[in-house]
Amino acid sequence: MKKILSLLTFMLPAMVVFYACNGQSGHALKGSISGAANLQVLLEQAHFDRSNLALGRVTCDASGNFEIKQDKAFEAGLYRLTIGVKKMYFMLDGTENTVDIKGDLTSIDRLMVEVKGSETFACYAGVIQDLLKNPVKSVDQARLVIDKGCNPLMKAFLTTQVLGQNPGTFMDEFKSAGAALATAMPGSKYSTDFNAMVANIEKQTSQQNADEIIKVGMPAPEISLAGPDGKVRSLSSLKGKVVLLDFWASWCGPCRKANPHVVETYKKYNGKGFDVFSVSLDRPDGKEKWVQAIKQDGLLWDNHVSDLKWWDSAPAATYGVRAIPKTFLIGRDGKIVAINPRTNLEEELKKVL
Repeated sequence: MKKILSLLTFMLPAMVVFYACNGQSGHALKGSISGAANLQVLLEQAHFDRSNLALGRVTCDASGNFEIKQDKAFEAGLYRLTIGVKKMYFMLDGTENTVDIKGDLTSIDRLMVEVKGSETFACYAGVIQDLLKNPVKSVDQARLVIDKGCNPLMKAFLTTQVLGQNPGTFMDEFKSAGAALATAMPGSKYSTDFNAMVANIEKQTSQQNADEIIKVGMPAPEISLAGPDGKVRSLSSLKGKVVLLDFWASWCGPCRKANPHVVETYKKYNGKGFDVFSVSLDRPDGKEKWVQAIKQDGLLWDNHVSDLKWWDSAPAATYGVRAIPKTFLIGRDGKIVAINPRTNLEEELKKVL
């Protein structure tokens, strides 16, 4: 899964796509980029398997202007423009002749550019700008972003952008995007590569699920440990509520990054019977940092426990936790209803509350 995630991560910055048109020549990509004086510019065709085909290389003039000409129309696909060390991914629909872009070198990687000659470029740039201003916090929001895509290839790429951090959880979305792409671009490298990636995700996810000690439908094993105040807290005391069992630690960057979403969900659903039981994998000398992190991240619930044994944590061994953050959603009957519901936590909650 790490290999697949690294592939998806490469796609997460903003991107734009070129679609082919036939029988035309003299196509060009022009740019006027402030701050890019005398820098080299490279245009490449990019693919989902991370391979890139160089199409042209030029040098900006003293004013940051450049032009990359093509003898034939751009093929349908993903493209990458590199200016100095800045990279910008982008899309066209194949009806364009000459595309002009204008912007500043410091922000082109965020698609903060003016574009003439391509409605599809404008569509994609608009989606990305909205995404940057309003980060996705739920599966429903992610689906709305994907639906804004102007064609199947754009929707497939947006799927990797907004759901790529945990692709195994969203197999239906990835399969749907792959099927639409196969219909729109049958036999193309983009369709073949994307669907091969989806197949690999599904295979690795199935293997991971088979290796899990705790599975959906099993009773949640008891955890009974002391909190920061020395008081013993037990997971079983929350039976009758829907509980998110959250394995984390103060030293875990991804855990701390995920905490605001957990807090937001807790505030929204606590009154409806939702609670959180947090198990920290902090080190033996890490109690102070653990307590500080609870306060700094605003983890409002009372159920914080730890044996302060780092990766030798007894509950982590019981639940087969080998990486954090790791979460388990437990139903009112004390049985596991979902494993690692992170981006889709709210959606899973609605099923059982």
